[in-house]
Amino acid sequence: MKVKHLTMSAILLAIGAILHYIVPGIFAGMKPDFLLSMMFLAIFINFNATNVAATSIACGLISALTTTFPGGQIPNIIDKCITGFVVGLLIYALRKIPIPQTLKMGIIGLIGTLISGTAFLGSAYLLVGLPGGASFGALFMGVVIPASIGNVIFIILFYQIIARIGLSRETLSE
Repeated sequence: MKVKHLTMSAILLAIGAILHYIVPGIFAGMKPDFLLSMMFLAIFINFNATNVAATSIACGLISALTTTFPGGQIPNIIDKCITGFVVGLLIYALRKIPIPQTLKMGIIGLIGTLISGTAFLGSAYLLVGLPGGASFGALFMGVVIPASIGNVIFIILFYQIIARIGLSRETLSE
């Protein structure tokens, strides 16, 4: 990986980590995952297998360190690794489809967040249980679906900012 690619991914993850840390938990310790949004952007802007793996693992570790979900450390690592792999496949599949990059980011944000939420809740349910006696369905409908919508909006807005300042896959590859 080139230093500028690594630096751009690190900056995006740092912004995501700060947002992930300062945003309070909403329901049973769950909160919107802005770090996840930044992971998607970092993978999209610098798409290669090494960056997908490095970014996913780094996000998992950062999420594990900043989680407010009881026992959510291991589920965060599992979730980010699964999600990074799936998002990488999704980006690969969407690369030849002639739709605007912004729409691609919205699709990636929606599907990626749904996969992340499912992987997180599923692994948390199996490893530590869900807090407060909440069911998987209730947490999925009450937290994952709204987070998916929020992440789509956040990703599209942030991608527009990145594109307007000239940081894109094309400029990083020069």
